[in-house]
Amino acid sequence: MHKREQQVKISDPGVVRLAEYYRVVSNLRPSQRGYVSSRELGKITGHSAAQVRRDLSCFGSFGSPGVGYEVADLMRQLSRILGKDKDKKVLLVGVGHLGSALHGYNRLRIEGFHVVALFDNDKRKIGKKMASTVIRPMDHLREVAVKEGIDIGILTVPASSAQQVADQLIECGIKAILNFAPTTVSVPKNIMVENVDLSIKLDKLSYKIGCSL
Repeated sequence: MHKREQQVKISDPGVVRLAEYYRVVSNLRPSQRGYVSSRELGKITGHSAAQVRRDLSCFGSFGSPGVGYEVADLMRQLSRILGKDKDKKVLLVGVGHLGSALHGYNRLRIEGFHVVALFDNDKRKIGKKMASTVIRPMDHLREVAVKEGIDIGILTVPASSAQQVADQLIECGIKAILNFAPTTVSVPKNIMVENVDLSIKLDKLSYKIGCSL
């Protein structure tokens, strides 16, 4: 039995580290690998063993000294901490190449993120289906968001449209946005936004390549 705080707030980098630990243990097979040490978790994720132990200790007593963490139990606990034990409803705006790829990304469903609604302003796409999901016009956004109880909105729209669409999502009561548009969006303090700019990631790699020559 673990003694845990039900609502522990940690920094954004800390949340990322927890997600990295979860990814590691979810790829291990409990039937073949009963325990994993903080040293192993740290080595795979690029963090120190001490950092792993500090991160996990924020949420209670995990593992046994000299033995490590039971893989199956740690995966369950990290799943709970990260909210993966509850499915999330997602809507996606912008059904282009990236949006289509995300909708078809099976890992999202495995992790409990279900894209239940698709939106686009292209009349040629509206009414068509991707798998079993119909692409809807933007003027249906509020109705669907409220009816479905959407948890997260994903933006895969051009930079010029990102702020307007983000504002529409917020007006519909959506509190969390994953923004793939190549620009940042301004939101109220109570709204959570994660910006994923692929061009910046590529620029970073390009710079590192240049430094290594």
